[in-house]
Amino acid sequence: MTGFFDKDYYENGIATGKSCYENYRWIPELTYPLAHAICENLGLVRGVKLLDYGCAHGFTVKALRDFGIEAYGCDISSFAISSSPKEIDDFIQVLESDLPSLIQKRNWGTFDWVMAKDVFEHISITDLEKIIGDCSVLSQNIFVIVPLGENEKYRIKAYEDDPSHVIRENEAWWTEILEDNGFVVSTACTDMIGIKDRWFDVHRQGNGFFVGASKWK
Repeated sequence: MTGFFDKDYYENGIATGKSCYENYRWIPELTYPLAHAICENLGLVRGVKLLDYGCAHGFTVKALRDFGIEAYGCDISSFAISSSPKEIDDFIQVLESDLPSLIQKRNWGTFDWVMAKDVFEHISITDLEKIIGDCSVLSQNIFVIVPLGENEKYRIKAYEDDPSHVIRENEAWWTEILEDNGFVVSTACTDMIGIKDRWFDVHRQGNGFFVGASKWK
């Protein structure tokens, strides 16, 4: 699956039928407000250490670092990581095996937060359970954003256009998988100000936002 997330996925996704992306690129007028909204909603302050799991090109990592957050990122797509802004080269890494191995290789230590935005829906349930468990050991908190579904269909039809999406579940399911694998969920909602706002007008319960604290920290 790693080879699926190539140049076509990010730059020609609609034309090739691989994704909803078209000409995916650094757009500061979009990414800085997103990073600011993440900080506001989570209460992040300068010096907080965060891992963006599935960071793609690392644009959110860059924006968060510009705001004083000690942000890092990883992604399974070598194309995405190679296309990242050069100033964050030392803070992002291709995820070639599991997360603990990457953290040990780069000597990144532990984190205050792990964030996974529009990532977990791409992962098989078996793999996801391990990933969440690893995150609960490596991070004090987790922030997850995923498209929500019912009866094996997404509530927002456009999310069906990405064939790499494999999980279509509701709020209760996502809360359960997080809690079964090392986190206590404190927030499970379908609206966070400044994050995926345009989709809220399409379907008010189309996206899920989950915040949890590690049971082990």
